[in-house]
Amino acid sequence: MVRPSLTLFFWLVGAFVLTLLPHLQQFPLWLTVMVFAALAVRCVLEWQRWPLPSIGFTSLLALSLLVGIYVQFNTIFGRNAGTAFMVGLLAIKFYELRGPRDVALIIFSNFFVVMSALLYSQAIELFIYCMVMMWVLTALLLRNHMGDSDDNRLLRMLRQSAIIFLQALPLAIFLFFFFPRYSGRLPLGFDDTSIGLTDKVEPGSISRLSNDDSQVMYVTFDRMSDVPGVDAMYWRGLVLWDYENGAWTQGVEATSRQVAKPLPARDTRVVTQVITLWPHFQRWLFALDYPLEPAENEDESIGWSTIAPGDILQIARNHSTLDHKTRYTVLSAPGLKDQAITEEIEKSTLRLPENEIDSKVRALAEQLRQENPDPKDYIRAVLRYFRREGFKYSETPGASERDWLTNFLFKTKTGFCEHYASAFAILMRLGHSPARLVVGYHGGQYNPYKNSYIVKQSNAHAWDEVWIAAENQWERIDPTAVIPNSQAISFATNSNSSEAKPGLSIEVAHHRLTLVSGAYMPDWMRSSILEFQLRRQEVEADWDDWVFSYDPKTQLRLAQSLGFGSETRSALALACVLAVGICIIIFRSLMRRKQIITPVEDLYAKFCRSMAQRGIPRATWEGPLAYTERVAEALPEKREQIQDVGWIVARSRYGFSPVEASAAKKMKSLLLLIAASNASSSSGEQD
Repeated sequence: MVRPSLTLFFWLVGAFVLTLLPHLQQFPLWLTVMVFAALAVRCVLEWQRWPLPSIGFTSLLALSLLVGIYVQFNTIFGRNAGTAFMVGLLAIKFYELRGPRDVALIIFSNFFVVMSALLYSQAIELFIYCMVMMWVLTALLLRNHMGDSDDNRLLRMLRQSAIIFLQALPLAIFLFFFFPRYSGRLPLGFDDTSIGLTDKVEPGSISRLSNDDSQVMYVTFDRMSDVPGVDAMYWRGLVLWDYENGAWTQGVEATSRQVAKPLPARDTRVVTQVITLWPHFQRWLFALDYPLEPAENEDESIGWSTIAPGDILQIARNHSTLDHKTRYTVLSAPGLKDQAITEEIEKSTLRLPENEIDSKVRALAEQLRQENPDPKDYIRAVLRYFRREGFKYSETPGASERDWLTNFLFKTKTGFCEHYASAFAILMRLGHSPARLVVGYHGGQYNPYKNSYIVKQSNAHAWDEVWIAAENQWERIDPTAVIPNSQAISFATNSNSSEAKPGLSIEVAHHRLTLVSGAYMPDWMRSSILEFQLRRQEVEADWDDWVFSYDPKTQLRLAQSLGFGSETRSALALACVLAVGICIIIFRSLMRRKQIITPVEDLYAKFCRSMAQRGIPRATWEGPLAYTERVAEALPEKREQIQDVGWIVARSRYGFSPVEASAAKKMKSLLLLIAASNASSSSGEQD
């Protein structure tokens, strides 16, 4: 079997490397090193045209890869393990690349690898990249199919591949419009780890997200007049009740039943939010303080979400974690009335480990409490202590230590939001005030082009809630807000409403925007970057709404906007049938069109009849190359002339440029040589 040319081989290696780029951040380091090392060694073997290893060697490599994948992921199934295993096998497959069939197999496998990147992200840039790679891979497939010759240069193959893509575009649009995505759930078994916030908070666990600008969610509101100021946007995620070993966790209270349905406080406005949330592989959902009822999700069944203890929104236990982008609607109120606290909850919000709190911390809490016996006065006293004792806000407070609380309150006095929220909750409990820690996000970036808010991982935040018995309510306290240099950062003037002018209303609460916060950056550059970010977010939101979220409901809205009327489904079905019928008629007319017989085809037909008379008929499935190769094996004395016949016919049928007039003359002379050879062999047999 003839090995591919060096040109095709190195094109194939380059395309494979490019398909790997979107996956590199998901792969373990050892797999990335192994793949690139294997490709480097294989390139040396091909450059020197040294013999390839045996199948036994590659089988041993594949078995070793299987063991490594299983040890790394504890499975060979699922998104991460399956993609990694596929890529490793493809790298090994290069050691078995001995002919056109192996080249085609590698190319088709690369189609799968490049499109599997969309399982991790559906960003429009990634989709465009995948389309470009499919275009390149199709060009390589054409080169392999047309014949691995110097005439089939890459630019010509890319041009033909682009033509094929354009020809397929109407069919793709037709299928996209008439067959929206499946709105149910597919058991893909992603088995991924959590992203962003976790259900365990300790010093440093939130500050690690301070420079992470990846999106968490974007939010739109029914009435922009009801939208709170960006500093008042507390996106509630989960409540942590237990403190032990320097960390806050949910505890057993998280599994108990909600005491009562939350009711909005008097004279408060109910805010309706439509939230598009990125997957984080946990059960919690986000909503403004405080969600009033379970979220509604059109793609999920009734009972998909629930209000859990602590007035938080979570996915119900009989549903899987959030492993896909989802959109839901939720109602929130800035305050609740008639809140209650049970004896068990009160005990849990006062509980602290006996031997873990330093005596200096206990003494501080006792002193402040004695001086301020009223619960609200005690809250103000603790906040005053943070504000007046030289505490500083830092995004890099350092690693967590065993005695972090004592060092934080009396020595370093430097921390991130989790330091202040954790220390405040502990001081509240030491002062006999029930307190709990709340984790979520604070603020957001307003996009005037989409009239929505973007919340990023850098908006991750922790705050506290203290029970005020005299008022029967949990009062939100954000101790970080009293620290200098920790307030919301505002770019420009207007806050959040529809009155904002494009490019003027951009707000980010609690954390800086890393790309635009450099003091060295001129104003025009800062404005340009912000403008680009907002425009990109606008395009991505539209892309998500109309492409990746294109479901039957979106199809109905689009069809009605195109004038299909009230009976949309019947009209769509009729249009689909008509379109299919028109396509069938056009296809049949094209198939019936009489093909023009070229001189080369006429000579090839005579060659096939002559060989059939010699006892070597052409099978219906055989192309010119396959057939002439079989004839050459039967007539080895004229192998070269017979193979030339096959190449002339193949280039006549599948080549890009028209066949030269000399091709028919050359083929005629080849057939005369073959016929003369047949005649001489026949006369020899008669003698």
